[in-house]
Amino acid sequence: MKRSLIAAALAAGWFLTPAFAADPAEEVTIPEDGYNWSGIYVGVQAGYGWAENQYEISTPIGVLSEDFDSDGFIGGLTLGANWQVGALVYGIEGDISYSDVSAGPDVLGVPCNQDGFEEDGCAAGIDWFGTGRARLGYAIDNFLPYVTGGFAVGGLDGEITDDHCGASSCTYDETQIGWTAGAGVEWGLTQQISLKAEYLHVDFGSVDLHPNNRNTDPTADIDLDLVRIGLNYRF
Repeated sequence: MKRSLIAAALAAGWFLTPAFAADPAEEVTIPEDGYNWSGIYVGVQAGYGWAENQYEISTPIGVLSEDFDSDGFIGGLTLGANWQVGALVYGIEGDISYSDVSAGPDVLGVPCNQDGFEEDGCAAGIDWFGTGRARLGYAIDNFLPYVTGGFAVGGLDGEITDDHCGASSCTYDETQIGWTAGAGVEWGLTQQISLKAEYLHVDFGSVDLHPNNRNTDPTADIDLDLVRIGLNYRF
């Protein structure tokens, strides 16, 4: 997991470095006496996430599928930069977050509990995730509504505790890359400090479970939605 976090941090750094090489303050065009959104900023954020997990296994009689939800706390750090031209504010933002979004292993159903034993079930978890996104907003003085989108990466794990895989359980523990999109609003409390509220949808795509001794091709499809608030300090 430590290697995955380091890789995510390096990826975020690579994504943000070209923008930080140009000073946002050198390209500022703002209304006279207006609030200035331009600059590099750091911040903290925390909120709530909920995921939709779909587990599928192929069998001779068809595909067995189980959908279940997981939820939990999320929180982490933010680094970004804004440029302002008139009322238009554009920029980039990266974040890395701890996640407690999880469910199970007592999730029951087919294929999670085909044999009916109480110890059988499904589990799913998101241990951490990060995003690298573009942002585009329209400034109304110190109020900034915006849309945002880009890539996401996360540490995912889960299992199906049953005999479908030809073993006592089949599992996954992967660093998965996907995409994210959302929207938010930000309020400038002072020229350096701002408060934001944000919604993001994150699609991590499909993950294979192992082992696959019975050629049932077990997969897990993970989507995450989150709402969070953040506090930024702009230099």
